[in-house]
Amino acid sequence: MPTPAVSAIGARLGQRVGPALYPGQDALARAAFRQLRPDLPEAAAMAALWGNLGASFAEMARILRFWEEGRVEVLGAEHLLEARRRRPVLLAGLHLGNPEVLGLTLARLGLRPVGVATRQPTDFRERVITGIRLRGGGRMIRADRDALRPALRVLAAREETLLFWMDDYIGGRVLGPSLDRGPRHRGNIPFAVRLARLSGCAILPGFVERLPGPRFRTHFLPPVALPPGEDRAAGAAALDAVLDPVVRARLEQWFFTIAWRPER
Repeated sequence: MPTPAVSAIGARLGQRVGPALYPGQDALARAAFRQLRPDLPEAAAMAALWGNLGASFAEMARILRFWEEGRVEVLGAEHLLEARRRRPVLLAGLHLGNPEVLGLTLARLGLRPVGVATRQPTDFRERVITGIRLRGGGRMIRADRDALRPALRVLAAREETLLFWMDDYIGGRVLGPSLDRGPRHRGNIPFAVRLARLSGCAILPGFVERLPGPRFRTHFLPPVALPPGEDRAAGAAALDAVLDPVVRARLEQWFFTIAWRPER
């Protein structure tokens, strides 16, 4: 089937089936919109949220064709390329739009992504998504307690780009960004700062925005200026200050709006 049809079917299924199958997540998302984006019409925001989720999963069947079909545009690649010339790069990713497009963009730019990834919740999803990532030109490091050393080796070699997701979901909690919940002392945001202190790498935020079509705009932001010294909390605050408004402005395209809790 053509890409627009696949995406439209996925979006429609997400909007129709998602709230019925996951009423708890639907309620969490509505509460998140009311607290974080009260300016958005709730019904339209919820339709966009479930539509994006459904479309993103359906699009896995077509994603390796996106670049050749002209569906991906890139903003800020000069930030990434300039940083790569000077030092190792950690791309601080966010699960926005269709997040898999972020790794695809890196691969098509010749920047060889290495993603720090958790295992998918089912064997089928693990097999499908891992296969797509490998065929797309990337590879993965398993996100566990032993991830530090291979991540540092990637940064030290400077032949690949470390893709590290900042909005991590662990133990039923969305650990980043802060989104009105105070400083981030746990999770991937402070861990990324630790990697930067150990390796001297630059941290550049990157994310994908869904456009009609379906089309996608991959954004690479300038390197985050971490404060000097070894204060990891101050570094985490500086990184969070860049990531928070990016997610807040695109809450209807964020994968974890259905899991975010203000008290957690």
